[in-house]
Amino acid sequence: MAGPGAVLVTAFEPFGGETVNASWEAARQLDGWRCGEVVVAARMLPCAYDVSVAEFFASVESLRPCAVLMTGQAARRATVCVERFARNAAHASAPDNRGSLGPRAADGPDAIESTTSALRIAWAIRQAGIPARVSTDAGDYVCNHLYYYALRRLAEASQPIPAVFIHLPATPEQTPAGASRRRLATPDAVLALRAAVEVVSAPCVG
Repeated sequence: MAGPGAVLVTAFEPFGGETVNASWEAARQLDGWRCGEVVVAARMLPCAYDVSVAEFFASVESLRPCAVLMTGQAARRATVCVERFARNAAHASAPDNRGSLGPRAADGPDAIESTTSALRIAWAIRQAGIPARVSTDAGDYVCNHLYYYALRRLAEASQPIPAVFIHLPATPEQTPAGASRRRLATPDAVLALRAAVEVVSAPCVG
């Protein structure tokens, strides 16, 4: 599966006392899915700041993907959010799964923009029948931390690849505190991610 025909899709393990994470419930169903000339490789990352970054790049090194789609759960959101920016910040009050409250801001730009079109991806998801919007705030937890360092290091590569982050609402079966009443069933989340893969992987075969 490694090589120019691979698209890496990442998601997170459960956190905050939950037994499932909406992002992994959807992403794992894409593993092995063929989109034209590319094949998806799905990987679950730990919900931990630095460890998630390390495991992300271990997957990048082993797979050598032509595009990357990172996903996470945002239970307070009522619709699929395509994140346009990653911010140089980590201010969450809740610790990650390893007990860390997050690192300090790093030397670097305040924000880094996605290397693919968030607008086009949101449009494609809506065309698939799933409500979606472009977001300019990826939060202040592990999702944003991973996104920032992923974009930063991928940009330093000799051949930068398309990369974007998508937040999914909680599933109807979950009960996270403060969650939006509007949920997204896993089959619909799968449709949303497939639509996103089609857009982000377009340069792979262009």
